[in-house]
Parts: sequence; structure tokens; C-alpha cells
Amino acid sequence: MYLGRIVESGPTAELWRRPAHPYTQALLAAAPVADPRHPRAEALLQGELPSPLSPPAGCAFHTRCPHAQPLCQQQRPALNPHLSERQVACHYPLS
Repeated sequence: MYLGRIVESGPTAELWRRPAHPYTQALLAAAPVADPRHPRAEALLQGELPSPLSPPAGCAFHTRCPHAQPLCQQQRPALNPHLSERQVACHYPLS
């Protein structure tokens, strides 16, 4: 969920293996790594978290999304079927 909206759903193993929403990808990259020799992923998010009382127009995540396009600022994406058992609310899913 991002600002109170579901951005991706599906089987846990699939979400961990191939996140389709950029926010899911960022959340997984932020998870602690048990092996200190294993390199951590770089932080994927930049900018300020928008106000949940006044979210931006379009996709609420577009202000922090590294893949945002003009459509993301104009139209909120619906939670649509993606791959076999998944749903994603993104105009440009990652996988």
C-alpha cells in the first residue's frame, strides 16, 4: 500500500522474486540483509513523501517514482490484472 491505496498484490514469493510496482521494489530493497558481506541495494526513492491529506493528482507515487512519465501525473492507475495471479496499479509495471 502507498498512501492508503493498494499498489500491488499477489503471491508473496512472486512479489519478492519480481516486484512489478516501483514502490514494491523500493520496499523490498530497503529490507535488512542478514549477511553483511552481501551488498545492499541503493536507495530507490528520492524526494518528500506527499501528504496523505492532499495526495498529488494522478498516481500518488509519481512524485517519488524513478519511472514516472507524464501520464502518471494525469491519471490514477487502476489495480489491474498482471501476469498470472497478480494485480498492479501502475501505468508502466516493471515486470
